[in-house]
Amino acid sequence: MASLIKWNPFRDLQRLNWNFDQFFRDFMAPEEMEEGEEYRVSPPVESYRHNGSFVMKVELPGVNPQDVHLTVDQGRLTIEGERKRGEEVRENTLFQDEICYGAFRRTLDIPEGLKSDEIKAKYHDGILEITAPVEEQYLPRKIEVEVQKG
Repeated sequence: MASLIKWNPFRDLQRLNWNFDQFFRDFMAPEEMEEGEEYRVSPPVESYRHNGSFVMKVELPGVNPQDVHLTVDQGRLTIEGERKRGEEVRENTLFQDEICYGAFRRTLDIPEGLKSDEIKAKYHDGILEITAPVEEQYLPRKIEVEVQKG
């Protein structure tokens, strides 16, 4: 049985943006690049609230967790790191080059009521999962509807 996946046009645009960057980098101005110049990639993020906590998942397949750094400053969370190409792959032996390598950075606003001093992060199966509890006053609450007769 085939499963359906919700189409996300922004993910396609992000990939298209990277393809244009790759095109210009490789064909339009390779001589203008400085030695060691890096291109930033913005990893996709999913965030939601679950059981009184804020959860954020960041796709980082192929990234060594020791190369990932998180900082919290003035209500913003910054995720930085680098995906490194294996030494067994040389530029002149590539047949296809669609995986983004290099430094990445993503800065996101922290939702109001998040206990930023209790943020925890773990990495598993190529996903960085960041969690933090939300203050109770900022959690959704159910409001009963009063029914009047007459």
